[in-house]
Amino acid sequence: MAEYRYLAKPDPEWVDFPNRLPPGTKVHGMSRDRDPIAPQAGLDIDELDVAARDAHPIRLRSYRKTPPPPRDTEPATATEPATARLPLFLYMHGGGYVTGGLETDDATCRAIAAKLRVHVLSVEYRLAPEHKFPTGFQDCYDVVRWVASEEGQDRLGVDLLKGFVLGGTSAGANFTSGISHYARDQGLTPKITGVVFLAGSYCHPDARPAKYLDRILSIDEVNDAPGLTRKSIDYFAAKYGAPPTDKRLSSLLFDSHAGIANKAYFSVCGWDPRRDESLLLEQLLRQEGLGTRLDVYPGLPHGFWTTCPDLPESKRWLEKLLQGLAWILDEA
Repeated sequence: MAEYRYLAKPDPEWVDFPNRLPPGTKVHGMSRDRDPIAPQAGLDIDELDVAARDAHPIRLRSYRKTPPPPRDTEPATATEPATARLPLFLYMHGGGYVTGGLETDDATCRAIAAKLRVHVLSVEYRLAPEHKFPTGFQDCYDVVRWVASEEGQDRLGVDLLKGFVLGGTSAGANFTSGISHYARDQGLTPKITGVVFLAGSYCHPDARPAKYLDRILSIDEVNDAPGLTRKSIDYFAAKYGAPPTDKRLSSLLFDSHAGIANKAYFSVCGWDPRRDESLLLEQLLRQEGLGTRLDVYPGLPHGFWTTCPDLPESKRWLEKLLQGLAWILDEA
């Protein structure tokens, strides 16, 4: 998409990263750490395990508002009790399929659960190279199928008819796209109602369909951004080991993108080799009749909000994400 090349003009603060960032800016690296849960007033945060298809226990971290203490009677004006079941936002972290974990976006998951009327569930899927493709994808899909089951909904206390939203960052957004397509084709019920794509990738560079070659240019052109370049993309792809043309990795290869959800929200980084895939997928979903919202961040690199969450632009990103999720959940 040549018309979007201007988005790759670097933000001056991010040139020569991290040397031009404001003094005192904290830079967060990726790790596989799982720390003890830090309590937060107003939130119930706990963890549970769900069995994968090979019986591996997949750890999930659950976030929801703490319900008020029970009262003998509800106010006559109340439309539903405070303990009513919530919609669900199932989140998958980024990290190139090889790193990241429950701590990577813990602060974001907390903010979503605190601000919106939604139960947030974060997935600790298995990572490459110890667990190559399709293990991470299958772990996430197994969680999706579990939460859609009567057992899963009852254990979590959610009502997916109120909202069943799937989302993630980078590799997690890639899982989101592949899973939502497969769930549609396999007739998963309840259906996924919303998808959230944060700095996502949707096609291996070597599997780009011929009809999109002039629309996916950033993967070849953006090679000077901090955090992600074509070299690092190829490195992660080799560790992950997915065949380029497997649709679970390259969901742009699906013949149709209709019906994967009702609404889709995108965060797109302008100075990101994966930029054009997100812009293309948003257009394709809109053409298929999905409601879409798109926030683009010119000059900013892949997943900047995870790297430097305290910067003003990262805080603006979080506010925009909350607005996008509220729109998907019909709270806007």
